[in-house]
Amino acid sequence: MSSIWSRLAAFILKHSLRLIAGTVVLAVFFGYWALQVETDHGGGHFLSSDSPEYIAEAEVEERFGSNQTLLYLIFPSADPSDPDFLGRLAQFTQEANEYEGVEYVLSLANAPYLVREADSLAVRSLYDAELSGSQQVTRVQQQPFLRDLLITEDGTQPAMVIKIDPVFNDTAERITLSDQIRTRAEAVVGEVALAGAPFMRSEYAKRITREMPMLTSLALLLSAFFLFLAFRSFRAILLPLVIVTFGFSWTLALIALSGHKTNVVTSILPALIVVIGIANAIHISTKFFSLYERLGNKRRALVGTIETVGVATFLTCLTTAVGFFALTLSGSDQLGDFGMFASAGIMILYGLSIILIPATFCLTSPPAARTLAASNNERFHRLFAGLARYCRRNARPILVGAAVLLGLSLIGLMRVPTNVQVFTDFDPDDPVRQNIAKFDSAYGGLLPMDVVVKGDRAGLFRALPNLRRLDRLQNTLAELPDIERVYSLANVAKLTTQAYIGGGNPRAYRLPSQFELPALQRALRQLDGRSDGFENVPAFVDTSYAETRLLLGVNDIGTNRMLVLRDSVRAAIERVFPPDRYEAVVTGQAITSSFSNTNLVRNLVFSLALALLVISVLMALLFRSIPLTLISLAPNVLPLLLVGGVMGYLEIPLKPSTALIFPIAFGIAVDDTIHFLAKYRMLRLNGLNVPDAIHVTLRETGKAILFTSMVLVSGFLVFTASTFAGTANMGGLTALSLILALLTNLILLPALLYLFGERHVVSGGGSKPVSDFL
Repeated sequence: MSSIWSRLAAFILKHSLRLIAGTVVLAVFFGYWALQVETDHGGGHFLSSDSPEYIAEAEVEERFGSNQTLLYLIFPSADPSDPDFLGRLAQFTQEANEYEGVEYVLSLANAPYLVREADSLAVRSLYDAELSGSQQVTRVQQQPFLRDLLITEDGTQPAMVIKIDPVFNDTAERITLSDQIRTRAEAVVGEVALAGAPFMRSEYAKRITREMPMLTSLALLLSAFFLFLAFRSFRAILLPLVIVTFGFSWTLALIALSGHKTNVVTSILPALIVVIGIANAIHISTKFFSLYERLGNKRRALVGTIETVGVATFLTCLTTAVGFFALTLSGSDQLGDFGMFASAGIMILYGLSIILIPATFCLTSPPAARTLAASNNERFHRLFAGLARYCRRNARPILVGAAVLLGLSLIGLMRVPTNVQVFTDFDPDDPVRQNIAKFDSAYGGLLPMDVVVKGDRAGLFRALPNLRRLDRLQNTLAELPDIERVYSLANVAKLTTQAYIGGGNPRAYRLPSQFELPALQRALRQLDGRSDGFENVPAFVDTSYAETRLLLGVNDIGTNRMLVLRDSVRAAIERVFPPDRYEAVVTGQAITSSFSNTNLVRNLVFSLALALLVISVLMALLFRSIPLTLISLAPNVLPLLLVGGVMGYLEIPLKPSTALIFPIAFGIAVDDTIHFLAKYRMLRLNGLNVPDAIHVTLRETGKAILFTSMVLVSGFLVFTASTFAGTANMGGLTALSLILALLTNLILLPALLYLFGERHVVSGGGSKPVSDFL
């Protein structure tokens, strides 16, 4: 192995100028492609595109249209009985219909109004400018069909529904359209609150665009600060910053070249790569400065750096990459892309670091005295010498304390909440959540759920018995807890009866009788939601009348309760539409979001277990000792369990953003263990006894471990500045796990070695004095 790294060192030093020049050329090439990367403005689901739940939702959307394109506008201070408001609403409705990207607008101004003309029905707009104010208000109030759709049940608060073109909804122009609608609505109609998937996605996209450059810049500034503290050298600061800049630009270029796009998950990659890349630079630079001070020869110091730190840094990058790559097994396309490109970016960082740092130091002047003094500060040596003595004297109490903390963390883990709500990525006082709260207080049930019932022949849902079944199912579903609104073809049939049989009287809002139905058949054929004045009404039935859809508005009740509610809905369907004659599907955002959360958390646990196994194998190959491998896992598994315990005690739910930290933190935290044990094992094989080996290891690697941990912790704390609760939680909990990993690597790991170190490494040449290695 050493010969490989010796040849690599010789190659890098011999071709330093060519390697730097080649890297600059590649940087220009990849920099160009990094600028070409596009952003995915589609949905932020965490389901795989080949999962049954995703496919079911896509099939329903293809036949009936997508609820993910519906934008809701609530007018909290408006009075629907005010004729002036209805006039202004009609003006805005007409304007909004002309906006690019708007498929249709449905409001109290243009809702379909059925009028009987002789033996037929005519469809007109609900708002008529020629009517008096009182007549217009009366017309609105006499439409039960509009209740909980465009006006609240008590008739006090109006709403509007705007359907965005599905193709347009997946572009960046959706953001401009959403802002345009809000601004114009406020100017024409008055106070407005927006809700619905297009609004949520637009807010996500705007904040990502605003936050990610800020977070990346903060990470760079913090990294520069810690590099200055560590080395007091302009060159030692600038070079790592150039490397991490190349690293994240090359990673973005890979995304563009592979035909992928950045999304809400991969958008954090630049800041993440900055943080991890700086850690590599600190380890390599610290070793070089240490060897140069000892040897006084720049070339020999560089060769020694590559030979000793090269393999350890390679393995640390590999284990970190494994932690990220395990996310490809998460069952989510978005997280899979994140894991794949993050792992590629980590290995790119390693290549850049192991080439550019030695090559640059080879071509430039030797390090200044102040840099060597900062790198080999005696205060740090005394600190770690004292720490070595403390761990030796208190090895058993440290182990007992770790066992106690382990027990407490396991108790906390059992208390971690798993019921996750869809909108918790926004804080309760966030304007987005406030808009949602206004919708919930007025209408409730923002999350859409689709129920599709399919018969075995055409025309099935023209028949009165099935319309009655549909009405019975609708009433049953409306009585279930947390279902606020239900619409179906039965509502349309009742509207037709009201207009044709009852002459518009709201008391006639009912299903027709068997004798009345034939006269309504022609009207029912019109009311398939796609023709003759009903273009702005959601489709409730297919063209053959063999398949019908019920639209449900469900509260954001969390994953566990939502899946229970799904089962209750299925049971209700089977009681009304026997499964031997009808096929039923329950889908929609309420279901896919809940299922993706539970499925993703389960898969992330599996990913963590797999990463743990792979990293254990890598460490066993490195140390060639099963006991030492087991010892190496303890200081890295314990912090993860402790963080899980903290989540339980603080009632922080286990959701995608929080479950994500465990494979990531484990892959990063194990890096310090590898650096520590690689140095320790080398010293033991070269003849040092256990206490002296630990003393020298802490002296040689302690500062690098401390500073890299400070960089990583502060870098992840940068993410707590995000307005997304998920991103902030991920950053804060990952930072906590790395703080705990720092403590376990500098305290628990030495204690374990003091207690069990003699059992797994045999000295290679008798005991040697520690001065030979200082």
